[in-house]
Amino acid sequence: MLARLQLALELEWATLPPYLVALLSIKRSSNRVAADLIRGVAMEEMLHLALVANVMNAVGGRPFVGKSNCPRYPLTMTFEGRPFADRTFPINLERFSKASMVTFMKIEQPQQPVTKTAWLHDVIDVPAPTIGEFYGEIVSLLEELDAALPGKLFSGDRSHQLESDFFWGGGGTIRIVTDLESAKAALRTVVDQGEGAWPWTQDRLAASVDHPLDMGHYYRFSEIFFERHFSKTDNPGKPPTGIAMPVDYTAVYPIKQNARTTDYPKGSRIAALNDAFNNRYTMMLRQLGEAINGTPNALYTAIMNGMHEMTSIARDLMEAPIADSTSGETACPTFEWID
Repeated sequence: MLARLQLALELEWATLPPYLVALLSIKRSSNRVAADLIRGVAMEEMLHLALVANVMNAVGGRPFVGKSNCPRYPLTMTFEGRPFADRTFPINLERFSKASMVTFMKIEQPQQPVTKTAWLHDVIDVPAPTIGEFYGEIVSLLEELDAALPGKLFSGDRSHQLESDFFWGGGGTIRIVTDLESAKAALRTVVDQGEGAWPWTQDRLAASVDHPLDMGHYYRFSEIFFERHFSKTDNPGKPPTGIAMPVDYTAVYPIKQNARTTDYPKGSRIAALNDAFNNRYTMMLRQLGEAINGTPNALYTAIMNGMHEMTSIARDLMEAPIADSTSGETACPTFEWID
């Protein structure tokens, strides 16, 4: 069970760099509605990571964030060496585009959409669970162990729990996990908001139309892809038919996809900026590791200071042309762990 919770934490972590790269590739003062939607989803992925860490700590685990499990892109989400049944596609660090929105919709697609969006997925036959089934297995294991060890399973150090006081933004709230019901509620938030979410009813979609932070991630990305908001009468299994959303894919930096440190000449300004970014990214991850292992207030420092500094450097990189690029590409932060 602890191994599955650790993997769940890594799944949430893996979505953050792609969402942040797409967000930051949008030029200032353009695509504001789309940018706000992506930013909200990214913040909620941090919430999901925190919730999984709280569950793991509640049962005596030690959430791990380090160099050995730092995601590398392009990335395929795997379970026991096999791609998840609904995640056989690569996830890239790429600019905001129609293609990246398709990838994000695939990442967040509900386990059983009301109407199968066949245009979005090929038929998949892989002997591994879907993301939704994976989280369902975790809940089942928690139920079995709690029944076998009444009053003993949730015996982790209460001081390791992350609380909303340490920082939060976006939809949803951090839940302190102390028993089976609070653990299930925490994981239900993860599933309902993002990966593995069960399909929304028309009533649920209608209720979220006026409150974007209550809308599932798949539906927010759908609005960007179709350049139109959902209306209160829309079928959640079909494209939105509400008011138009202006989207301009030309108002984006032409960043290099899946850039690596080795792509930037040593001694160049771009290399120096990328090193500075990766140093701050690594520092943020170290602080995140501290936050989920007994120093919860480090979460505020990691998010507020680390993300602010990283954002500024990332924009400088994305504005910098790559000297030997034949297609006019600009640089992109590589999100690599620095020792």
